[in-house]
Amino acid sequence: MDRAVIVSLIATIMAVSALGITTWLSFRFSGAVRAHEQAILDGYRGVEGRSAQLEQDVATARERVSTLEQEVATARQRAAALEQRVTAAREQAATNEHDASAARERAEAYSQAVREADERVARADREAAEATAKEQALELDAAEIRQRLAELGQQVKKATEQAPKPAESPPQNAAANPDKPTSPIVASLSKYSGTKAAVFVVEQVSDAPAAGAAISTLLSSAGWTPQTWKWTGVAGIFGVVVLVKQGSDSTIDEAASTLVEQLRASAFSVTKGDWPADWRLYRGTLDGPQTPSPTEAPIRIVIGVKPR
Repeated sequence: MDRAVIVSLIATIMAVSALGITTWLSFRFSGAVRAHEQAILDGYRGVEGRSAQLEQDVATARERVSTLEQEVATARQRAAALEQRVTAAREQAATNEHDASAARERAEAYSQAVREADERVARADREAAEATAKEQALELDAAEIRQRLAELGQQVKKATEQAPKPAESPPQNAAANPDKPTSPIVASLSKYSGTKAAVFVVEQVSDAPAAGAAISTLLSSAGWTPQTWKWTGVAGIFGVVVLVKQGSDSTIDEAASTLVEQLRASAFSVTKGDWPADWRLYRGTLDGPQTPSPTEAPIRIVIGVKPR
C-alpha cells in the first residue's frame, strides 16, 4: 500500500510538473505570438506611413509638373512674341534702309542742284565783272553803273535762291529764240531726235503741270516727240522719274540716261528706273490724247511730288 501511495504521489507530482511545464510553454508561446503579431502590426503601420508619404510626394510631383508645364507654355509664348518682334525689327530695318537709300539719292540730286547754282552764281559774277568793264570802257555815268550793278546783284541773288527748285528752271526753247545759240541741253538731247516719250503728270501735284510743260518744251526743242497725259489715282511718286521699257535697245537707254543727266543739270530732282510691271499695265487713269497710245512710247517721264 505504501508503494501504491508513493507511485500515486510520484504520478501526481509528474502530472503537476507536466501541467506547470505545459502552462509555462503556453505562456511563452503566447508571448512570442503576441510579439510577432505586434511586429507585423508595426510593419503594416510603417508601410501605411510610407504609402501616405509616397502619395503626398506624388501629389507634390504632379503640382511641380503642372507648374513646369505652365512655365514651358509661358516660355513658348514669350519666344513666339520675341520672334514676331525680331521679324518686325527686320522689316523696319529694311524699310529704314530703303528710306536711307532714297534720302541719299535726293541728297545727291540736291547737291547737284547746289553745284549748278554755284556755277550760275560764278557765271553771274563773271558777267557782272564784264559788264562793269564795258561800262567803264564806255565811260558811262557812275550813277548808271551803280544802278546796273545793283540790278545784276538782285538777279544773282534770285538765281541762287531759285536754283534748287526744279520746276522754276525750264529749259530755253531754241525755236522760240532763233537769234540765240542752241543751249547745251538741247544740243545733247538732239542726238536722239525722233525719240518718243510719254509724259505722265500726277494730278494731285500742284506744280507738276508746269514742270511737265517745261520738260515737253525742252524735248520738242531737241526734236523728240513728247505726248502728255494727266495721271489720276496714284500717289507716292517723288520728283521726276524716267522709266525705260523693258527690252528697248541701247540707244533708248542711252537717250534716257542723257535726259536724266540734262534734267539734273537743269536743277530737276530726277531718278532713272524700270517700269515695275507689264509696260501695258498701270494703275489709275490717264487723261490725254487717244493716239498715240500712252503705252506706245519706249520712255516714260513721270512727274510726281517735289521732294522736301
